[in-house]
Amino acid sequence: MIDHLVAALRSGQVEPLLAPGAVLVSDGGGQVAVPLQPVHGVREIARVITVHCTRPGADLSVVRANGRPAIVVRRSGRAQAVLCLDVADEVVTHLWLILNPAKLTAWHCDVPPPDDTGDHTADRRADASG
Repeated sequence: MIDHLVAALRSGQVEPLLAPGAVLVSDGGGQVAVPLQPVHGVREIARVITVHCTRPGADLSVVRANGRPAIVVRRSGRAQAVLCLDVADEVVTHLWLILNPAKLTAWHCDVPPPDDTGDHTADRRADASG
């Protein structure tokens, strides 16, 4: 499912992968403008995650964070966001969008060479609630 979400983010077709009752919680740490209250509604959630996860030059990597499937958004090796999710019945039900720069430092990395085949799916903490 996570690979489908990455493809959907890249194509702009996120809405079909979200459950009708999906909820998004975001953390900008007072440094990044994000909704302060949980976001409800497929269209609004799709808009928020698309804005924060598909900026020009963004590289999306599938990982595990906080025991959940997640996507790390990096630009030039610097983490810009971590998007954790829960899935049920083949749709995303809950999302946690971490944009707080203080919580992203562990996700910064050197940009691997194009032929790097290492496993980059280790589980890390992104300090998302849940």
